[in-house]
Amino acid sequence: MPNEQSPIENSEHYAKLPSEVQERLAPVRPYDDVGFEKLRDSYNFELTRDRRVVFTRLILNECLRIEKETGTSPNVLDVGCGKGIGIEINFTKAVAGFANELWGIEPDEGIDAAPGVFTNYQHALMETAELPEAHFDIVYSYMVMEHVADPVAYFSAVARCLKPGGIHMFMTPNGRHYFAIFTKTLKSLKVEERVLRIVRKEEDVEGYHYPVQYQCNTPKQISTAGVKSGFPKNEIAFIEEDGPRVYMTGPLRPLFHLLKFKRRVYKKQSHLLTLIARQVRG
Repeated sequence: MPNEQSPIENSEHYAKLPSEVQERLAPVRPYDDVGFEKLRDSYNFELTRDRRVVFTRLILNECLRIEKETGTSPNVLDVGCGKGIGIEINFTKAVAGFANELWGIEPDEGIDAAPGVFTNYQHALMETAELPEAHFDIVYSYMVMEHVADPVAYFSAVARCLKPGGIHMFMTPNGRHYFAIFTKTLKSLKVEERVLRIVRKEEDVEGYHYPVQYQCNTPKQISTAGVKSGFPKNEIAFIEEDGPRVYMTGPLRPLFHLLKFKRRVYKKQSHLLTLIARQVRG
């Protein structure tokens, strides 16, 4: 059962959120709202329902922790903010409701800022954005790191704008999961888009602008780049709701169910689909 005594729902910030935002944010499965440490230490296969909810609630809990420790709401930066966390603006609105300032960075110039959500909005990459130094308490990104080609440059840019002790948190596909290994192989063979057009709808492919790099999607990659960039503490958690179902249709469906069965029997935490990293700036 979801945690009925969650500090998120008991906060004054949550009470001020629109009802539709509260509804989208509600936990459903047992591990939708257990905190980062529990996720880090557990085998989380089929224990979460919507990774966007899990990620957003982790960010909100960080906001509440910082407010409790400092007496003020945090300044937060959303990297690759796009149309919202997982293309869901209500999740981003929830973060804005818990933050003192919410800044957004989006490289796609065709995506405008959602009205009334961001304190500051820029079309830029993390490495090129104009950001004040040591200004933010939290920097986060959702499904961005798989596209980053130079993790040290990226992390260094994050570290510059974070306060000492500030948190960098991101969610990305796990580079050790079979799906990430498969897509990386397709990229190396230069047939990634051709296969994508077979397994996904045309409109999904047309919106797929940024090729995957998988340069910072394993614990070793993250820790190595993090330590070089000002993050001596790098923690990793893994979750998987159901697996890459939307990519394994038609003749691939039996293989999907076989791999799903394997997940239930062979419980290797570090092989789950989605990786969540929490870094602390030194």
